[in-house]
Amino acid sequence: MRLRFESLGSHIQNPLLPIYWISGDEPFQVDEACKLLRQAAQQQGYSERQVYHVERGFNWDQLRESADSLSLFAERKLIELRLPSGKPGTDGSKALQDYAKSAPADTLLLIVSGKLESAAQKSKWFTAIESAGAWLAIWPIETARLPQWIAQRMQLRQQQATPEALRLLSERIEGNLLAADQELEKLLLLYGPGTIDVPQVQAAVTDSARFDIFGFVDEALDGQHERVARILFGLRGEGVEPVLVLWALEREIRALAQMARNCAGGQSPDQAMAAYHVWEKRKPLIRKALSRSRAPYWESLLTRCGQLDRLIKGQGTGRVWDELLELALSVAGQPALTWTKYG
Repeated sequence: MRLRFESLGSHIQNPLLPIYWISGDEPFQVDEACKLLRQAAQQQGYSERQVYHVERGFNWDQLRESADSLSLFAERKLIELRLPSGKPGTDGSKALQDYAKSAPADTLLLIVSGKLESAAQKSKWFTAIESAGAWLAIWPIETARLPQWIAQRMQLRQQQATPEALRLLSERIEGNLLAADQELEKLLLLYGPGTIDVPQVQAAVTDSARFDIFGFVDEALDGQHERVARILFGLRGEGVEPVLVLWALEREIRALAQMARNCAGGQSPDQAMAAYHVWEKRKPLIRKALSRSRAPYWESLLTRCGQLDRLIKGQGTGRVWDELLELALSVAGQPALTWTKYG
């Protein structure tokens, strides 16, 4: 069978199935789903847990051997298979099919993997797993659904946010649900249960590097090239990871490229910004950036983001922070400066 994340909580109130496969590229939600299953398994008597990491050369015979043996202190066992690639290979495919055909009644198998490709979902081993148990596919939270997700996480903490505060939180934490949950925990520690407003959100993140990064991006949108260089130099000195700076820039450039395409297709800037749920206070910055350059320009910067990503990962030559500076200044619509002016 197939499960949805939203229905997992009610599903695990019943006796668990012998096999569960959780797949996806959103680590926070994958981890949340695994925690829920582990807790339910423990409550239902699966007191022993064994974890196997499937890497090159993994001996799949261990799966059946583990399932066939219980310790002296446990009547039920949870076996976890960590399969990052989602591809078990020839030996693994056969082992999973055999296991699914005769899954032990006293053993629960939890398989955790990255996103499963469509070809894998049509394979014999996957069909066998799905027939004997359940598959839960985790998908990233879409931008439009993020405020609802945040509101739900706040309700668990007996908090709620004003509409503007909710929108601000969504902008600050998009694309990183783990950081989002940490920010919500910070708000609970600072203000306790109740209603959170915009000033409280701003105050809670004023001293964080993430907020500095967003302020840095806003200065770039505003065309403030000297402040862009100074802030970037400060972020570097504070030990902020280059990948975070690139993430914030690329996120904004991607949105600008799409909005610019929409404008070229006949939309007004206000219509384009409305479709992207741009926060009211940021509209002047976005409008200013859109007026400076057309879609091909922003798309060319997206290409540079890809090149810079490879450089950060060690797959190219160059100076990462110099490249980040040039990218940020390009967003600001200004010629490149040098670090020596600010160093």
